[in-house]
Amino acid sequence: IYGHEYIKRGLALCLFGGESKNPGNKHKIRGDINILLCGDPGTAKSQFLKYTEKIAPRAVFTTGQGASAVGLTAYVRRNPTTREWTLEAGALVLADLGVCLIDEFDKMNDQDRTSIHEAMEQQSISVSKAGIVTSLQARCAVIAAANPIGGRYDPSMTFSENVNLSEPILSRFDVLCVVKDEFDPMQDKHLAEFVVASHVKNHPSKAEEIPDSQPQDTMQIPQDLLKKYIVYAKENVHPKLSNMDQDKIANMYSQLRQESLSTGSLPITVRHIESVIRMSEAHARMHLRDTVQDVDVNMAIRMMLESFIEAQKFSVMKKMRSSFQKYLSFQRDHSELLFFILRQLTLDQLAYQRCKEGGRRGKEAGGERSRTTVVEVMEKDLSERAKAIEIFNLKPFLDSELFRQNGFTYDAKRKVIVQVVPEAAEP
Repeated sequence: IYGHEYIKRGLALCLFGGESKNPGNKHKIRGDINILLCGDPGTAKSQFLKYTEKIAPRAVFTTGQGASAVGLTAYVRRNPTTREWTLEAGALVLADLGVCLIDEFDKMNDQDRTSIHEAMEQQSISVSKAGIVTSLQARCAVIAAANPIGGRYDPSMTFSENVNLSEPILSRFDVLCVVKDEFDPMQDKHLAEFVVASHVKNHPSKAEEIPDSQPQDTMQIPQDLLKKYIVYAKENVHPKLSNMDQDKIANMYSQLRQESLSTGSLPITVRHIESVIRMSEAHARMHLRDTVQDVDVNMAIRMMLESFIEAQKFSVMKKMRSSFQKYLSFQRDHSELLFFILRQLTLDQLAYQRCKEGGRRGKEAGGERSRTTVVEVMEKDLSERAKAIEIFNLKPFLDSELFRQNGFTYDAKRKVIVQVVPEAAEP
């Protein structure tokens, strides 16, 4: 699966999970991390679920279309032989101590969704049917995928307006992942190359090993080894919160709550604090640490903010991104941050040029269309945006491989960054 780094990071944290707590055996606080994926069709949402099913030590895959409340929780039926009422477990109970993957989550009706409210937060399912009164354990993480209302995600609306789910159920998800199919010529080109290379490499007729055309910056771990690593970490590593920076989480929570009230975005609840703690523990467990350190808290805050900001309206998103830049830039390479800024500037300039050219083409009908578009961004525009996130030297980025791979060149005389965008060939 190409791209979507923060979604992959969220799924990795979900697989490792946090520590459940039960002080005095009175009130249980879950340690599992719940994730909801929502976005445009064809953006690999179901592929994320299928891959997670393969590497999770224990996983149950189901769909909202065919899963009723009894299929997800538990149901009572009469045994055909003994004629007695028996209790049968649904997907959430079968996934106890594992992961429950639910595709087409939005296709369930409200009655079905209400029945899993208890399962997602209290991690138990109460049954009172046909004289059977009991409680079943459902200590599992929930990873769900949903399609937006109308088929496409509308950035001008909030997450809750885009998806057919109620606020109580959305608040039970620790991470809300928005998967958008955005127009970006260079990213589209890289994606197409990745898909073609993947099909060529994995074709059954190719017996010999074909080397990857894409350069590998990091070592790849086999799926079997990754599954064993997850099992080992969950069984043997139990991070403690003794050294955690509590003030940092408190300050972030109060700042985020003020920001959400002033911008009219999704409401912030105490569950968001618990989400940060769970993700901090999961990140520490991923690195086999016995205590939660600052690096774990910072990564958890970044993960929570990334998912929260992506779920906002486009107008609110930009303001929030600048307000929380110090958290979002944690453990991100300067080149990566500058590339993100340059990409936004380039897309804005490209949209402006396309609007101008569209009007001109209407007047000059029959003229030959150019096969490429040249987009120019002033260096001072990038420099001003970079200074806002305390990056003052652009030279390492302008000399980087990331800069060249995405078709950018730097004209030192004019102090302009140039990108040649390929156009689709006309018939």
